[in-house]
Amino acid sequence: MNTSETILYIVWALAILFLLFIPVQRRREASICFLFQQFVTWFLGILVVEMNLIAYPVRLFADVNQTSFTFEFIIYPTMGVFYILLYPVCKQMYYRIFYTISFVTAITISEIILEKYTDTIEYIQWNWLYSWISLCLTLLLLKVFYNWYFQVKVKERKKTTYSL
Repeated sequence: MNTSETILYIVWALAILFLLFIPVQRRREASICFLFQQFVTWFLGILVVEMNLIAYPVRLFADVNQTSFTFEFIIYPTMGVFYILLYPVCKQMYYRIFYTISFVTAITISEIILEKYTDTIEYIQWNWLYSWISLCLTLLLLKVFYNWYFQVKVKERKKTTYSL
């Protein structure tokens, strides 16, 4: 087993561990967000791979799919869940913008490191800025979906404080 495969298994273990620590009263929200994010990343992942923008040389289920099953079905949906559950709903707008930018930047930096030092991802006609923009847009889409699905209204958000 090489370094890239080891990283994949460690990431799977960490993602599952993180999901186990979601409080029982928030699991309904988490599961809906997780499934929505899987749908979005599955579609976009197939799109970028088929357009030959990104390649995943080392991946799980390589015979079935050319996309990164690990990223699109466990890592990013898990991050999306925590983005929503930890979202600073009662804070001012600039704080929420800073939260989103910081969250997306942390994911992008991790992807840059993986692209540079492992075989888990390879940019073909892609760069970190495209990743940053797509991550930002998909997380904002998740937030819009979350607000719509759970019928979160501005007045309700100001009254309640969510926490893990």
